[in-house]
Amino acid sequence: MGKHRVQAPGDSRELHIVQEMFGLRPPTTMTANLGWPVFICIDCEAFEHDQSKITEIGVAVLDTRDCADLWPGADEQQWIEKIQYAHYRPVQYADLRNKNFIQGCAEGFNFGSTAWINLEDAKPILRRIFKYPSQLHQAGDLSTPLWDCRCQTVFVAHGASNDTAFLRKLDFDMESDGQVSLTVDTQRVAGGSKRAAIGLHRLLLSMGVQPINLHNAGNDAAYTLQSMVMMACRDSANPGTVAAGLMRYRGKMPPVQHIAFKAPQIWMGTAVQPGVDPPVIVQRQKNTSQDATSVRIRAERRRRKRVARARAKADPKAAAAATKKRRPWSFKPRRNAT
Repeated sequence: MGKHRVQAPGDSRELHIVQEMFGLRPPTTMTANLGWPVFICIDCEAFEHDQSKITEIGVAVLDTRDCADLWPGADEQQWIEKIQYAHYRPVQYADLRNKNFIQGCAEGFNFGSTAWINLEDAKPILRRIFKYPSQLHQAGDLSTPLWDCRCQTVFVAHGASNDTAFLRKLDFDMESDGQVSLTVDTQRVAGGSKRAAIGLHRLLLSMGVQPINLHNAGNDAAYTLQSMVMMACRDSANPGTVAAGLMRYRGKMPPVQHIAFKAPQIWMGTAVQPGVDPPVIVQRQKNTSQDATSVRIRAERRRRKRVARARAKADPKAAAAATKKRRPWSFKPRRNAT
């Protein structure tokens, strides 16, 4: 019980701030200065055996400037339809899979194409996303200059401290590189805390959403931003709805649903599409070159096996005694088999 205890989101200051930015509450001094904010949600997946290796980066962007016709307040699905999504995978970690502690599904991005990038391109791409959020799908093309009107950005994450730590491993600092005006942690918006965490799976189920292929960074970012929109809209229309839904999902959660499929793949930044799909990082392969000596050795081994089988068939006892006397596969001068 204590593990899943939550405070009522209706009493959460974080939820009120989100509702103010959506026009569902009168703005305070903090939110009035934001104008038309852009919500940028980031989720990172790290290799389970080495957390310094960031294998996926998921991005979801909601630009309220695209929602002028919905303001103030609207049906949650109309907001969700305005969200843009992106999913990046460094080619350097293409062969790393999470399967022991969590079931990863890096190929199963539900909301578009997976973009392969070089690891060193992650920081410049993220900087372009935060500087030009309305052009999310062009951010990975480093050869294309971008432009955008100045806007206030709001960083969104589920367990924001974890994702900011992962971003620092990519040499991306949220304060200096992202220059965000505000951070929204959907776990806190839902009434959770570090001591009473609310998982994204549980939060989505409480709102009637069956998530598919969680633990894919792109999907997690998408579901996180969608959950923020749903919490703000639903609690504004019926205060206490989010808390009541969470109370129905206590204890052990059902397993995460996974559907095996492969999202379309593109290559962005300085990453070059290889001749095979997905890109294969150069790995040490078995040396197939055969010199004359190794050929003779293998031929001698095959000959001795044939002789041993023939002798064992003719006289099993004598063959067993001969095997004990001689070291296996010792290369002595060749003798006639007869």
